[in-house]
Amino acid sequence: MSTELSFVDTYIAQNPQCVHKLKAKDSTGRWAYYLVFVRPHIETVFREALKAEQTIDLEDFGLVIGSCYGEEPDPPLIERLRETYGFTV
Repeated sequence: MSTELSFVDTYIAQNPQCVHKLKAKDSTGRWAYYLVFVRPHIETVFREALKAEQTIDLEDFGLVIGSCYGEEPDPPLIERLRETYGFTV
């Protein structure tokens, strides 16, 4: 497995301010933890969608760069985010 990052991974690693950490119920009703890279030009729209009492598709607003079931990130997710993006969650 190559350790070289793609252009997209490099861009995300260089722009951690665009990554949102969310705890929400998924479509099956289970708690899940998500990290979403939100495109800067729709940041405001994304924040408004989160406030609304409706179901949203996170990929309509950006790229889900990590997720797991539960209310906190699990060890494999934490390690992958650290290795790929240099993020500490």
